[in-house]
Amino acid sequence: MSNLATMQQSATESVPAESLALLDAFPLPAALVDRHGQIRYVNRAWQGGHPAGFYPGAMYVRACARHMETNADGIAGLEDAIRHVRAGKQEGFAAVFPCPAENGRVRVNITPARLGGFDGVLVTHQTVSPAAESDDRRRRQAEKMEAVGRLVGGVAHDFANLLTLISGYSELMLNRMEPEEPLRKELEEIRKAANRGSRLTAQLLGFTRGQAVEPKILDLNGLIRDMQNMLRPIIGEYVELTTDLAPDLGRIKADPGQMEQVIMNLVLNARDAMPSGGRIGIETANIELNDREAAAHEVAAGPYVVLSFCDTGQGMDSQTMSHLFEPFFTTKEKGKGTGLGLSTVYGIVKQNRGDVWARSVPGEGTTFTICLPRLEPSGENAEPAAASRASAKGTETILLVEDEEGVRRLLKHILSRQGYTVLEADGGRAALELLAGHQGPIHLLLTDMVMPHINGREVAQRCMQMRPGTRVIYMSGYTDDVLLRTGALGPGMSFLQKPLRPDVLTGKVREVLDGPGAQV
Repeated sequence: MSNLATMQQSATESVPAESLALLDAFPLPAALVDRHGQIRYVNRAWQGGHPAGFYPGAMYVRACARHMETNADGIAGLEDAIRHVRAGKQEGFAAVFPCPAENGRVRVNITPARLGGFDGVLVTHQTVSPAAESDDRRRRQAEKMEAVGRLVGGVAHDFANLLTLISGYSELMLNRMEPEEPLRKELEEIRKAANRGSRLTAQLLGFTRGQAVEPKILDLNGLIRDMQNMLRPIIGEYVELTTDLAPDLGRIKADPGQMEQVIMNLVLNARDAMPSGGRIGIETANIELNDREAAAHEVAAGPYVVLSFCDTGQGMDSQTMSHLFEPFFTTKEKGKGTGLGLSTVYGIVKQNRGDVWARSVPGEGTTFTICLPRLEPSGENAEPAAASRASAKGTETILLVEDEEGVRRLLKHILSRQGYTVLEADGGRAALELLAGHQGPIHLLLTDMVMPHINGREVAQRCMQMRPGTRVIYMSGYTDDVLLRTGALGPGMSFLQKPLRPDVLTGKVREVLDGPGAQV
């Protein structure tokens, strides 16, 4: 019998044979360590790949100190972990240490082990490659973003309804006032505050990917050119804005408002990184991502449009970069930023099956790069980046379905003033009863998406069965409906994102009534 086998046998006479057999079958290097920190048993995986210093009879922590780049704090942490786990004060311990002997880093796990007469800890070692560690970090980041997104999305839903009321009633009152009215200035400030709140809600929804969107075929070059006149005054006279736009740039399919939001957020972020002035460069290009490149960015391989924002600002260190797209993380002073701009960009880009990443050097500036799927060439033309439609009066009958009483009352008031006959229902059940009992025509169904018992989509489907040809507009503050979450909106499907402004509401109603029948 070999010396190792003799030591193994004498050290583990109190451990059931079945337990040792299971330990030997375990694929990771594993060892039993007693209450004094002495290695009592090592399994086959440990024997086959671990340095010679880890053997039965050796002191585990001392062996770690020799073979891993573990500082004094790390050694003390391992000793404490063994002591605490052994005493039952915690369920387990896990940490990653540099280890040249293992050609990278080692994840150490320590858990209680009470096997027959043995009472100590089970230690496992797992080599962590740089790629695996990066994947693990990315997975944890995605899980954290998703959890925060669910919380933020629920808050945004209620916030959108409140802002609809504030914005709507202030707009109505301003329309009734003469320019010289004493209270007009104060009311305009209320409206401005509501509009700022609406933009904040849009950022929240963009981050959560819970925003109702209407994807259109877009020319990003055209969108950037249209926004330049608006961007230049915002960034200030000490910041130069340049563009280098690929003349043959392919088209993408995305919501125009969302893409404007992405461009605005990244330009403002670059401006804030250059308090003493500098240059912001916006570039576009066509690229093809192969399987390896696509996997690195967690997208499908194929053709993409690339949009880059390069600034000559302060740059960022690696610590800041690691938190870059987290919601509410900001390097700005208190009151100077919400920390939602970059997380909003992240949410919108991911919702559109793309990726966003950054490269930065402290003192030398930062470049943000976005890739979005490129459409195959076809006869379809890009739609306008933004469409302004003036509201107009009408005489049609509208069925309004909204479970929030205040919002329902406001929308009825706005539409009635435009000449429409408005039938109101406080939920899906009431809407179906009204559809069955109303004798006259119903030209348009305007319904919230998220309601108790029967949601807006079910109401629309039943409405089309009972009254074919009825046009439909969905409203949403925030929803988990798969239709909106994926952005898969069919032709003729119309949406209004809360918070609603009166002119946007009446313009959309007129557009849908004058257009082709809605599909549900």
